[in-house]
Amino acid sequence: IESWLIYNLTGGKNGGLHMTDISNASRYMLMDIKTGKWDPTICKELGIPMECLPEIRSNAEVYGKVKGYGSLNGIPIAGALGDQHAALLGQGCLEVGKSKNTYGTGCFMLLNTGAQAVQSSSGLLTTIGF
Repeated sequence: IESWLIYNLTGGKNGGLHMTDISNASRYMLMDIKTGKWDPTICKELGIPMECLPEIRSNAEVYGKVKGYGSLNGIPIAGALGDQHAALLGQGCLEVGKSKNTYGTGCFMLLNTGAQAVQSSSGLLTTIGF
């Protein structure tokens, strides 16, 4: 949903940005978390044309500005963390070994492993934090 919101808030059909942030892209299960890029093998296997996927961007930059919404025009759009990733950051899990649990549509535990992706030996998902 973040890519749809950013596209529409930055102009939609009139030059809107087609992008997502790295945390959301990592949850699509189409991105290689080691490279931060869409994985051509997975996309091909699933029949997903890579050119239709949004550009992957970091959460440490301004993406663009609101365009076409009157008094909101010009407001910068920066960062688009997904809800679990935002909770990891918001709950202060900034150091390796810090974790958080949230409860809503499910129970989610995220653990900050730092700059190194740690593959689970128990079938858990490895993802990008922020």
